[in-house]
Amino acid sequence: MSYVAFVTNQYDEVRSFYGETLGFPVVREWDRSNARGVRFDSGGMRLEIIDNEREQRPRELGGPVDRVHIVVEVDDIDGARASLPIEAPPVEDTSWGARTFLLHDPDGMPVTYLQWTDAE
Repeated sequence: MSYVAFVTNQYDEVRSFYGETLGFPVVREWDRSNARGVRFDSGGMRLEIIDNEREQRPRELGGPVDRVHIVVEVDDIDGARASLPIEAPPVEDTSWGARTFLLHDPDGMPVTYLQWTDAE
């Protein structure tokens, strides 16, 4: 899989969340009268955000699907949490060998930070 793309009606807020708040570097960005978007490097996977309001045929957008979330694997979850410029929930230990905390982007998309504690 090369990248994941999603469409939003809150482009500026979502772009800021991934680019400024989470610090994902921009790989490519475009801003034309008929299309606007950005592609981030999220540490091995690319994440593309598309401005639905600039699409030629805007989509009817529902809420985030409960079965989908973005996972950011890190080596030091406490350091990753501390480096965020927003208040993040406490790190929790799971029963399946990981430590996690969960954020939501401005569209409500779940973003899970994960550090494996046991060998996968």
